[in-house]
Amino acid sequence: MHTVRAEHQLFAFRPDAEPVVRVEDGAIVRLETSAAPVERLLTAGDRWLAQFEAREINALTGPVFIEGVEPGDAVAVEVLAIGTLDWSWNAFVPRFGALGLAAVAPYLRWLPIRDGLIELSPGRSVPVRPMIGCLGLAPAAGESSTLSPPYPWGGNYDLAQVSPGSTILFPAQVAGGLFSLGDLHAAMGDGEGTGVAIECAGAATVRLSIRRGVPLVTPRIETADRIFTIGLSPERDYAAARRQALNLLFAYLTAERGRSGQDAMLLIAAAADLHFGGPAAAVVLASVPRVLLEA
Repeated sequence: MHTVRAEHQLFAFRPDAEPVVRVEDGAIVRLETSAAPVERLLTAGDRWLAQFEAREINALTGPVFIEGVEPGDAVAVEVLAIGTLDWSWNAFVPRFGALGLAAVAPYLRWLPIRDGLIELSPGRSVPVRPMIGCLGLAPAAGESSTLSPPYPWGGNYDLAQVSPGSTILFPAQVAGGLFSLGDLHAAMGDGEGTGVAIECAGAATVRLSIRRGVPLVTPRIETADRIFTIGLSPERDYAAARRQALNLLFAYLTAERGRSGQDAMLLIAAAADLHFGGPAAAVVLASVPRVLLEA
């Protein structure tokens, strides 16, 4: 197994970033993320808000060069494990997120993690459900933000489905793919309603594999029981993102699963579910149960 330490930081997905490590197809890589930006805020006391810098909070660890990956290939990122520190945090930043105008004073809360539970307040805890908020590959040119918007090859999707046991596929834009990740969460409600999850530092262990001949327009997620297609709208047009997610699901069922157009339409009508990603853009998922794909 390869390990990429947290000091190998990026603040954007970039095709010119020097790889930290080069790995073979199917390699397992452990990528660590840093708690330092938040620790600085916690020590700042009442001055934390003036020092809050989202770019530092959402730093990436990487990149990893995958031997054999070429533009047009798909890179499958299988999430094997996510480990957190023994603490996490949450914050309310006025005018940030859907609840940014709520009558709540700004806060930065340190939240302990014990025995698989996050203590929100004395006597109130929720289970740790770790996931990766920001991950992906480098663009063909220029750079892509780790904040907003997410792109087909990588970005800040904030999808609760990117958790241990899932595999997310990305369309490679450059040789080697150049995979990075960051923005680990100890827990997050679907859609990251407040704009800040139960954030944490830690390490994610992934298997990086090449899949050829997979016609990806945007990422795709595979779990043990469902297949998810993803619609994206940088303009935060949820209707457009919903339409793209459903059309990609239809294309997957017909082109890759061999269903007729009518059969695909019936399956979507009967069993497709929709979910939302985080607030960085309009991110909509459409999914169907795997068991129905074998029927």
